[in-house]
Amino acid sequence: MRINLIYLIAVISIISCSSPKEATKEEIEKASTSYTFGFYNVENLFDTENDPLTNDDDFTESGSKEWNKERYEDKLSKISEVISSIPGNSLPVAFGLCEVENKTVVNDLIQTGGLKEGKYEIVHYDSQDERGIDNALIYRKEILKILSSKAITPNISFDGEEDHTRDILYVKAMFKKNNAIIHFFVNHFPSRGSGQEKSEPKRLAVAKVLVEAIAEIRFEDNNAAIIAIGDFNDMPDNASIREILGACPVNEGCYLSNLSYPFHLKNQGTYNYKGSWNVLDQIIVSKPLTKKENSIHIDNNEAQIMQAPFVMYTSEDGTTTPNKTYGGKNYYGGFSDHLATYGTLVIRN
Repeated sequence: MRINLIYLIAVISIISCSSPKEATKEEIEKASTSYTFGFYNVENLFDTENDPLTNDDDFTESGSKEWNKERYEDKLSKISEVISSIPGNSLPVAFGLCEVENKTVVNDLIQTGGLKEGKYEIVHYDSQDERGIDNALIYRKEILKILSSKAITPNISFDGEEDHTRDILYVKAMFKKNNAIIHFFVNHFPSRGSGQEKSEPKRLAVAKVLVEAIAEIRFEDNNAAIIAIGDFNDMPDNASIREILGACPVNEGCYLSNLSYPFHLKNQGTYNYKGSWNVLDQIIVSKPLTKKENSIHIDNNEAQIMQAPFVMYTSEDGTTTPNKTYGGKNYYGGFSDHLATYGTLVIRN
């Protein structure tokens, strides 16, 4: 009897020791890796060469902006500094860019300053934009593997004329660490230059193209991790974003969550127009990315704006705005007229 009791105690002890324990918060964090990502409208990153196929004459040495090698290299250094300074454990894993003239300028960028250490690769396609500006995605090749990519061309026309605008850049990638799939859409919606009322139909048309592309992915995988980033040239509550895309604040539970919405409610933003902040540059994600129990999700469901003092200009009256490169034909030698925005992805190892 005594032997059986000892045996029973031993068995209970073994079972107790081998039973799985609930992971602590610290253990979960150790089993995860965080990566920053983001987007930056870099305000006309042009080379100094004249392209006869595009309207880039202003950005040449003889052009109205007197764009030269010195100014170009200074611009590269400044953009590199901004992206390299995004808070995080390491350089961003991926960053969307708009207003880049071609792949050459993006290649020059990733070879400049702190970005060199990231060993970035580029996804880029030439668009039909009259000025020759495109979207691009830079990514760290040791972390991400590109599975596919394409330029989605919005074919829109108004008043009987075809309107050439920037492509939507689509990139499907996989994290090499755990094979998690991520879908990126890099956007630069049509300008507001002609006024909100006249230009809005163009953005509504492009938003419909983006919705259709997202719907195709969702049809194949309703749990897909999708990130739409870009300069949407609209505010989070404008029709292209709120109605066509259906992107709303995280707590409203829409399929697409606009992580940049809180900035709009606080009168903060990424672009300053006549003293008022506008949230034109936004991060919009699919619902699965807002669930922290998923193997890939957004940390705290938050977007951030890169507004370190060095990227800001403070006027004599104390007003702060993005430290831009140009104001009309006046050269200020700043970074960009927009601020970068970023978020953090958490990946389970």
